[in-house]
Amino acid sequence: MNQDRRRQAEEFLQPDEQLIAVCACEPGPGVPSPPEDLLAPPEPAALGRRIEEKLPRSLQQLFKARAHDPRRDPADRIPGPADGTGMEGGWQSAAGRFLIRRANAHGSATDVLVVTDRRWFALTDVSPLWQSTPEMRQYWEVPRSAITVVRANATGLLQKGRMNIEFADLSWVAVAALTPAEAPAFAAAAARYR
Repeated sequence: MNQDRRRQAEEFLQPDEQLIAVCACEPGPGVPSPPEDLLAPPEPAALGRRIEEKLPRSLQQLFKARAHDPRRDPADRIPGPADGTGMEGGWQSAAGRFLIRRANAHGSATDVLVVTDRRWFALTDVSPLWQSTPEMRQYWEVPRSAITVVRANATGLLQKGRMNIEFADLSWVAVAALTPAEAPAFAAAAARYR
C-alpha cells in the first residue's frame, strides 16, 4: 500500500475506524461515461460566483432555473448495449451511481479506492493543475455490505491490474489499479475482512 495514498485515506477515517486497504485506480477499459443529463452542472469558479452574486435577483433566479431543467428526468434514460463491457447494471444501479458520483466530483483521472472495517469510499484530487499539493475530496461511500466481491485481474493477461467491483444489487464496474501488482493484494485484503 503506497504510503502517500494511505495518508490521504487516513484523513477521511471516522473515529475508531480501521483502514484495511487502499488502491490508486481509474475506470477500467470499456467503462462508459454517464450521460450529460445525469450529471450535475459544474460548480462555478470563485470569480463566477462573485459575479453572479452581484447580479439582480431576477437574473440570479434565471441562472438557477437553467441549471435544473425538469424536462430532463434521469429516470427516463434506459441503458442500452452501447454502455460497454466495463459496467453492468444501468445508471440506477450501485455501479451506475458510483460512476455518476465520480463524474460529478470533477477531480483528476486517478482515484483512491479505500476499504475500512466499516465501509468503502473513494477519493479524488480536486486541486487546480498549478497546485502541487493534492486536495482530496471524498465523492462516494457505501457500507461494506454493499459490495459482495472484488475480482482482481478479471479478464486475464491483457488487462493487468483490472478489478471488477461487484455490488449487492448484482451490478458491477471495472477499475484498473495504477500499479497492476497492487490489484491482487487489494482484492485479497478486502476479501479477508468480511
